Amino acid sequence: MHLQVVLALSAILLCDAKLPRYKPSGQNDLPPNPAQNGQAMALLQAQKKTEKTSKIIDQYKVRHRREVFDSKSYESSLTWAHSERLDDNGDVILRWVNTDSSITFRLEAKTRGYVGLGFNSVKNMRGADLVVAWVDDRNGNAQVLDCHGPEFEDKAEADEVQNYELISGYQNDTHTTVEFRRQLDTCDKQDFVIGDDTTQILWALGPEGSDGQLPKHVKSGARPLRLLQPVSKPDSIPLLHWDVRLTNLTIPQVMATLFWCKVFKVPDLPKKHHIIGYEPLIDSRPLRNNIPVQVPNSESPVHHMVLYECASDDDKHLWDSWTEGDGYFGPNRPSDWATCATPIAAWAVGSQGEFLPENVGIPLGERGGVSYYMLEVHYDNQALHNVLDNSGIRIHYTPSLRKHDAALLGAGIGVSALHVIPPKQKQYRTVGICSTECTQETLPEDGVNIVSVLLHAHGTARKISLKHVRGTQELPRISEENFYDSHYQQSRIVPRGRKFMRGDTLITECTYDSTSRDKPILGGYSAKQEMCLSFILYYPRTELAGCYSMTPVKEFFETFGVKEFYGLNFMQVENIFLSSGSFENLPPQPALEHLGEHTMSDSGEQGMQGDDQGVGLMKELVIWEPPEFRNKSFMAHLNEMPWAEPLLTEQIEKTLYKGMHMTFCKKRDDTWGVPIQIQSYPNYNEIMNNETAEKSCHHKSIRLPSVTKTSSATTSVVSWTVLWLCATLVIAR
Repeated sequence: MHLQVVLALSAILLCDAKLPRYKPSGQNDLPPNPAQNGQAMALLQAQKKTEKTSKIIDQYKVRHRREVFDSKSYESSLTWAHSERLDDNGDVILRWVNTDSSITFRLEAKTRGYVGLGFNSVKNMRGADLVVAWVDDRNGNAQVLDCHGPEFEDKAEADEVQNYELISGYQNDTHTTVEFRRQLDTCDKQDFVIGDDTTQILWALGPEGSDGQLPKHVKSGARPLRLLQPVSKPDSIPLLHWDVRLTNLTIPQVMATLFWCKVFKVPDLPKKHHIIGYEPLIDSRPLRNNIPVQVPNSESPVHHMVLYECASDDDKHLWDSWTEGDGYFGPNRPSDWATCATPIAAWAVGSQGEFLPENVGIPLGERGGVSYYMLEVHYDNQALHNVLDNSGIRIHYTPSLRKHDAALLGAGIGVSALHVIPPKQKQYRTVGICSTECTQETLPEDGVNIVSVLLHAHGTARKISLKHVRGTQELPRISEENFYDSHYQQSRIVPRGRKFMRGDTLITECTYDSTSRDKPILGGYSAKQEMCLSFILYYPRTELAGCYSMTPVKEFFETFGVKEFYGLNFMQVENIFLSSGSFENLPPQPALEHLGEHTMSDSGEQGMQGDDQGVGLMKELVIWEPPEFRNKSFMAHLNEMPWAEPLLTEQIEKTLYKGMHMTFCKKRDDTWGVPIQIQSYPNYNEIMNNETAEKSCHHKSIRLPSVTKTSSATTSVVSWTVLWLCATLVIAR
């Protein structure tokens, strides 16, 4: 009895020492000026939030106090599945491993203050889920604090419910290392749900001695990552590699966008091998006085790279001569290279490459059926620098054949200027179709199995999804990215794979945020333009290489109110687009009163844009009908449309999305799987998103199984008794 009284009194005194004293505030505390009253109230509210955060920190320190704790011997000994540098210098390293329901982190930071880690859909603290960790300088005890960022402020506040579980932590003379874990979905409104989408990982380092005080950080940053990704790099099979890279290619400063293509011959292999993975080889050095120099943290202009198989050709001598050359500027490459149509590796900015699941491989070697490959490199050189480049792709392959021969299929919207995104739009959707007719003709009777997907677009894309339609019913989406970041384009494994049957339809849908743009965005290869593509890894291998769609020319121009151009009918314009947008044989156009409105130099673009895809044609086509648009270039007309009118943009989106589509079905040898067709958007029942309905929790704390140690059972009981009394006193106050 006496012991219980002593414990209760001790807990009350301890909690009382931790809680801040509130001074009652009356009318006399506020200045008479109403503006000053508002400022004073804001200051009082901020003070109360700070006091609330301090209170929760103090309670959390009590909850996690340990009587006996040797942090250096307390590391989890986990095998970390993933490891990433969050900053360029490697001062902050994040390691993690996850189960189906929880995720465990190890955060290593060059600081003796606090280190913060955050999760958000955007690159700032507002509305973010934050965890702040530190090691107490006085006793060496580690602490973690569950926080969040207010919706309208870049700062951290402690959560009402703490959902992070400390595992271990220690610091030395330079670094702080902390391990902790949480549920993927804590059912707490102040926490971020960690799922399959790309997450913006925030980090911050506090000044020395900032143990739980949450002052302003001294360093911070963000980088996109997908935390739930499988580990597929094989450790138990023999691996060889083949480096497919350019040699001393000079990117001139006049080229803002450049495509370069080069043909390579397969290694001399005695038997069929399997490609099981690839990774980028980025080697770009700025030229200073024609001498390449190393510039720390300089960004490479390499935007994306694709390695294509080339269909067999009897003229080996000609192809061998191409392998010995330097390659060609994309639009000028030999016409025979059109047979290099089947992608086997697709890399884009932010990706580290990928390794294929252990049951599939892509055939390599002449005995695998292919002798030549074409590397296509896209350079985004908007800064207009002279650069010497030796970049490419490292192909990992093995003689240990896997069960299935796999292949890549390109799908989505055909890259051309007929793909338009209006300016000032928060969520504008476009769509590309892989038609029923194409899959019915080219896929085997038992269908194929989809393994992974790389979703690709440029900087204004915010969401991309790959939809699957069978008959008149949409099935669950094959792959989906709701927080797309063009600087992090990593392929996505399809959990448990997906059976795709003959006659099924693929739909690639992209959603764009163009609110920062003043003029319409056209489809094209430049990073300032847009794409909407899916690269789909599947097995068994078929002859299908590409399956795309775009708006038919007549329907496209009529959507924007244009009925006729000078000297060209719509069929002629369509033929120009289908021949990669070449307009060398355009008829003479009239002298325009406002010539500058449709010239490249006056449209805000600087530097040559390679592989035009019809963008220049939009500036050369001059409207004849209707009379109100007469003598304007189509680009000038597009720029002058009243895009602020939501009824206009909604109608254009609906017409181009749900209207007619011209579909393309290309085989590996560059022949048509089925003829080009114009067809209406497929009619099907869309699936509804029922994630909310499936929630079984009601935003309450999820207590993780304890992984901490205490000196005895008695200590544990005493600690929880003290915590209960503290909580009771807080409620009473």
